[in-house]
Amino acid sequence: MWERDSTRFNPFSKIHQDKIPYIIRREAGNVGLFSYFITILGGIAYAEQNGYIPVVDMKHYPNAYLYESEYGLVNSWEYFFEQPDGLSLEEALSCRKYILGKDTALFLRPAQTAKFFLNQDGKLDYWRKICRKYIRFTPPVLEHLQRLLRKTQGKKILGVLVRGTDYTSLKPKHHPVQPTAEQAVAKTQEVLEGGDFEAVYLATEDKRILAKFQEAFGEKLILPESRCFDYDYDSPEYLCKYMNNDKYSLGLDYLVSMLFLSKCKGFITSLTSGSTGVMCLSEGFDYLYVFDLGVYE
Repeated sequence: MWERDSTRFNPFSKIHQDKIPYIIRREAGNVGLFSYFITILGGIAYAEQNGYIPVVDMKHYPNAYLYESEYGLVNSWEYFFEQPDGLSLEEALSCRKYILGKDTALFLRPAQTAKFFLNQDGKLDYWRKICRKYIRFTPPVLEHLQRLLRKTQGKKILGVLVRGTDYTSLKPKHHPVQPTAEQAVAKTQEVLEGGDFEAVYLATEDKRILAKFQEAFGEKLILPESRCFDYDYDSPEYLCKYMNNDKYSLGLDYLVSMLFLSKCKGFITSLTSGSTGVMCLSEGFDYLYVFDLGVYE
């Protein structure tokens, strides 16, 4: 699904040289990797629908994966992903004409709803098609993913995604309510008792949630390489403020963890940007359960 497609067009070919680059950018600097990802998916879709060449700019705006000294010098999108249609940001900005998007596609991006996750209206199929056509990962991402897949080869794994830290502490208005660790453990136990899965892969950034799962599942629990945080629940800060060191490594490990979830046979998840990305990148699951608990007021 994610290997380079040699048949993808060359943006400098005579057929396409009249196409206008559409620069996808998001000015919010305090959101996570998959919040950027699903917004950028919306930008890619907008560009495709209007006959533009999508180009991602995470270089000229503050984001959680750039140090302040790197603004304007490093495109952090390219740490993890190739450009959607092969045209670099530098090439796009040197074109005679280009369009600077400004959060244009926020209205177009994939939905964080159970209806979308369950593909009740068929819209998930569309976003999976966009991912297959435009999303390609850098070699380090693919190498890390293959290493994890080799370690777990042959096992039928139930993936579980549970958010904690800033999400459950700050309860951002109109964002989906997250399940408690106890709710997630109980649902996971119920599914394991059915005998269809041999192991549990837990993706969480919260050490408290990790401890609950370790206590409940012991040797059946598979953990990602991404680290958990000693989050201060009395802090008004978002989790990205804790990412002062190893921004690239943190992003790489988190992305690989989400990609591995997309390869699991079963998936238990809450509604988040990360799980929305997993749904778009996956080809589907034998078992899927979505915690749909309303939104924070």
